[in-house]
Amino acid sequence: MILDGAVETPRLTIRPFVPTDAAALVSVFSDPDVARYVGNGEALSLEDAELWVTRSGENLKRHGYGTGAVIARSTGQLIGWAGFARPKDGPEQIIYGLTAANWGRGFGDEIVQALIGVAGERGIATVMATVDQANTKSIRLLEKRGFRLRDRNHGGDSEVHLYERIRSR
Repeated sequence: MILDGAVETPRLTIRPFVPTDAAALVSVFSDPDVARYVGNGEALSLEDAELWVTRSGENLKRHGYGTGAVIARSTGQLIGWAGFARPKDGPEQIIYGLTAANWGRGFGDEIVQALIGVAGERGIATVMATVDQANTKSIRLLEKRGFRLRDRNHGGDSEVHLYERIRSR
């Protein structure tokens, strides 16, 4: 459910970024196992993290949703990011990532379910997700939640596939 701009799951809170989250994002991306599936596969600089936090806040104000920090409710620690990106070439895309230490614990499923719920509440009928073809765990998770492969080699990138989920009426 949405609470004061945050999304609550049984074990997580996805909340808007705050400026101090930039340093934590840099730490998350410093793990090569995490960074390899995101963007160009490189660590995130502090300047890029600060820009991400700023733009996410702007998107939240402009569109009512964006990307935010994933907080483990048991510890209060930032363990990843999740939300919506707004690419120029199509519908909203969900994005999410977790520290490697939190992989395989069901958090990804909680995040994807929560984002699907937010999309429904916001009237977003079609949700996309890009995924590195080597990230088989994320592909299985998306397929489990109703996403289907729409485009191999998305945007001409042989490593990126585009998945789509259309809300049933």
